[in-house]
Amino acid sequence: MKRQIHFAFLIIALLILAWPTAVIAADQTSTSVPMRIAIDVRELPRKLIEAELVIPIKANKDAQEIALWYPKWVPGSHGPGGPIANIAGLQIRDSAGDLLMWKRTPGEVYRMEVAVPGDVNQLHISVRYIADQPTTTSFGHDCFGSRNIGMVSPGSLLFYQEGVNIDEQQITTELHLPKTWQAATALPAAETDTESTVAENIQGYETVSLRTLVDSPIMFGRYYQSFELAEDNKLAPPHTLHVFADDQATTNLNSTVVDKYRSMVSQTARLIGSHPFDRFDILLGVTDALPKNGLEHLRSTFNVLPPASLRSAEALKGWDRLLVPHEYLHSWCGKHRRPAGMLTTDFHTPKDTELLWVYEGLTQYLGELVEARSGMMTADEFRHRLLVELRNATHQQGRQWRTLADTAAASHILRAASPSWSGLRRSQDYYMEGMLFWLEADAQIRQVTNNKKSLDDFCQSFFKAPRSTTLPVSFSRDEVVKQLNSVAKFDWDGLISRRVESFQQQFDPAVADRLGYKFQLTATKPSIPAATFRHSRGIDLLDSLGIAVATDGKVRRVLLGTPADQARLAPTVEIIGVGNHKWSGKRLLDAVEKSSDRTPIELLITSGDEIRTLQLHYFDGLRYWNLNRDETKPDLLADILKAKSGS
Repeated sequence: MKRQIHFAFLIIALLILAWPTAVIAADQTSTSVPMRIAIDVRELPRKLIEAELVIPIKANKDAQEIALWYPKWVPGSHGPGGPIANIAGLQIRDSAGDLLMWKRTPGEVYRMEVAVPGDVNQLHISVRYIADQPTTTSFGHDCFGSRNIGMVSPGSLLFYQEGVNIDEQQITTELHLPKTWQAATALPAAETDTESTVAENIQGYETVSLRTLVDSPIMFGRYYQSFELAEDNKLAPPHTLHVFADDQATTNLNSTVVDKYRSMVSQTARLIGSHPFDRFDILLGVTDALPKNGLEHLRSTFNVLPPASLRSAEALKGWDRLLVPHEYLHSWCGKHRRPAGMLTTDFHTPKDTELLWVYEGLTQYLGELVEARSGMMTADEFRHRLLVELRNATHQQGRQWRTLADTAAASHILRAASPSWSGLRRSQDYYMEGMLFWLEADAQIRQVTNNKKSLDDFCQSFFKAPRSTTLPVSFSRDEVVKQLNSVAKFDWDGLISRRVESFQQQFDPAVADRLGYKFQLTATKPSIPAATFRHSRGIDLLDSLGIAVATDGKVRRVLLGTPADQARLAPTVEIIGVGNHKWSGKRLLDAVEKSSDRTPIELLITSGDEIRTLQLHYFDGLRYWNLNRDETKPDLLADILKAKSGS
């Protein structure tokens, strides 16, 4: 018994001795003193960036261990994709310049443990970063550049102390630019135009929170021009389009393109009715030297598009046309209003992304809606877009085991494409099927209210904001249902459950019927508007045989339960013959068209080193999904797409 008592006292004593260390580890942060970061991009044309960080810490008379984090869950990435692999140099020193040892936390590559001697109140960190690294997950919040243009996401150069609140910890930023280069960002510029800063082309920025810094990309370059987009500051606060290009002539955007962006600003203002910012900066790199991309931010957007897409309003189409409106609408949906599970006070706590069908799905719908209302997209193009997405959703068979909500919850593992059977795995379907949900919600509100109210009314209440805000406002599924009900009484909970949160044997295209259209299989091939972006070429017979084939005969996609599936075709199989002839896309189309004579379609295929013949028992000829007007019902889609006027 005495041994047990003595052992218990020993354990208590050890715990007491350990207690101060635990308290220091949890309360060793110092948010009253701003951090500092100096970013040097003068070597960016060589794909290198240097950064110097100063992190204040609470000094301890004894040695202590400090935990530092590199941003892991970067806003907008929807996953643990902070580009830490691009760090190519990391040295941590104390105020005296002595090098401190650090090690990575086992099992957590984003967390560094630093051994700090006593009486140290600052950590000085040198970071070297490699830009333009190939990646499929982090490009939007990465750093990259060319001989004439560069872009920095400050979070990719940042370390911060564990335990700080990113809304409380302040940081001051300094940017060292190549001579004659200019920069644009939503960060407010500091008044530091001394002779040395001007001569060395150093731009200083005011002290902001860590959240604001990470949410503020900086674009810079040799050739620059800006355009003001807000024509009426009573309708919208100032908006500046900052254009960086590979030569001065390219910065002078086509006037009709600029006018479309001006219309985007005014139509968005009329759609939502308020702004969560007092000014907005659209950063646009116009270049072929960098890949197309973009990312949303509260007070700015980052975008890169090729010069060919911006030479005229007619040339701007497809994904390129949607990019700026989509990222712009995110200022309201995703940045100002954010799912509660995605709103954390640090950049390493895992996020619950299940409500991305709102964050991204609603933004997708509003972005395309603003495209139509601002004249970027015609009504015919919008209807074709609707047909394409209805058809894609109809062919999406993974819904039988994975809900739309789960594509959001599993977002970061679904970003990369699947070369085989992608429809069974599903992708980030919350974008496009989320768009279809919100289009259906718009139509449902109009039906319930006899077209007196619309999703515009929901947006004006849900996104209502002052013109100066820095903190996101969280929302839940329950609030979405409540706000929808405040606009129009309906079983929104049930609709969300059926469309988003349930397994489905087949997609329900009820949105077409609610809009006044029929989504139906016919023998007529739908026409494609002239300005519509055309995807890669191939033979698409998903609506008939259940197969899509590349121009060289390689099978790209097979739908289960179709004649192609029953014949045991699979992705990557190559068709080398149709009937008694060599492969050609025209011969396959002709064979399907003549299939109504009850003769099976015969194909010669190769799979690995095997060559064999198979038959497809299909006898209905060419079939296509179409979206046709139902004249017995009002055309609600036409009402939805009408441009808005007035204040």
